[in-house]
Amino acid sequence: MNKDLRGRGTNLKPSNTKDLEIVAAGHTCLDLIPAFRIDGEVDKLTDVLVPGKMIDMGDCVVVAGGPVTNAGVSIRRLGVKTELIGKVGNDDFGKQVLNWYEEHEGHFTGIKMVDGESTSYTIAICIPGIDRFYLHHCGANDTFGYDDMDFDLVLRSKLMLFGYPPWMKKLYDGRGCELTRILRKTKELGTTTALDLSLPDVDSYAGQVDWFAILRDWVPLSDIMAPSAEEIFFFLYRETFLEKKAKLGPKESVLDHMTVKEISTVGNDLVKMGAAIAMVKCGHRGLYIRTADRSRLNEMGAARCCDLENWANRELWFPVYQEEKFVGALGSGDSAIAGFLSAFIGNHTIESCLRYANAAGSMNVTVPDGLTWNKGFDDLTRRLETGWKTKELKIEEPGWKYERGFWVGPANSGKWES
Repeated sequence: MNKDLRGRGTNLKPSNTKDLEIVAAGHTCLDLIPAFRIDGEVDKLTDVLVPGKMIDMGDCVVVAGGPVTNAGVSIRRLGVKTELIGKVGNDDFGKQVLNWYEEHEGHFTGIKMVDGESTSYTIAICIPGIDRFYLHHCGANDTFGYDDMDFDLVLRSKLMLFGYPPWMKKLYDGRGCELTRILRKTKELGTTTALDLSLPDVDSYAGQVDWFAILRDWVPLSDIMAPSAEEIFFFLYRETFLEKKAKLGPKESVLDHMTVKEISTVGNDLVKMGAAIAMVKCGHRGLYIRTADRSRLNEMGAARCCDLENWANRELWFPVYQEEKFVGALGSGDSAIAGFLSAFIGNHTIESCLRYANAAGSMNVTVPDGLTWNKGFDDLTRRLETGWKTKELKIEEPGWKYERGFWVGPANSGKWES
């Protein structure tokens, strides 16, 4: 038997009786989200954070976080049968993460607690008028590897979502061979793979590794790629990313200066590298999606496209919905993935999956954390059916046209939903 089909003493083989729909694996942490007592918006960070100043703060939201929680638990709360895989340290933060799961979601056998390691945490600084930023400690995520995976859960699942490997050192060290092993084995078990990335600190060790070389191994093993526009642009076009970053003005991001052509190019790159579906998250600009041909879509594994003619050879851009209020964007990308995958696993069309993705992301920004927006799939459906308006988005680049609420790219040739 192939060595890679042996998992932790259990012989595993592709299963036709997958009783789970999705397993979310990867980065796990504790989120600390202090509330600033500020009326209106501020112009500069230094208007608030002043050395030596005591700042009067509001309540602090303390919640399990990271993509395993923000995407995995969100998918579960959208009614999809979901399990989680992650690792925390045997410390106070680790116990708090496990207690949060037990209290709010139940027991997850795939979440390990290990001695001698610290639990990852994130302090989210969300000041009104200032783009959010995070103080992050990777902790036990840095040692997460192949042997920490529960492949029995992967075997039972139709789709595995893996999140934030650029913040998990063991996975990207050595040209990413550890995650390559995980993705390869997942494919051998007949489970569809979805990969979400994250932008490392460009000045850190993670920011200096050869990400293009790593992605040449990871992308062909990923059926669905779901990065943000900024992070995939950094990984594939590092020098151009850094040039744009160096010229940013106050409150500007690299995303603000990315052209439609550049975003379309990274989507096309991902499909050429081997992905079946490339969904690029563009924040306030919505979602871009590019898909491969029928032959590649047919190789996705247990979670398949409901209608190959509808999913093959598509290039669409869908604007975000008008949110009721804006509180913060913590976890909004994870929520968009949750909406997309929950619809995908439910055999929705590509257009419908994009609607649910943007609906979940747009609801996420109305709350401080990545979870409390979620009132279930039926709630999103109700909002969509009441004619929820999207924000205005204009694409003037050659070859693009507006049709049926979507911007349609020059590479689009698939069939519209009926």
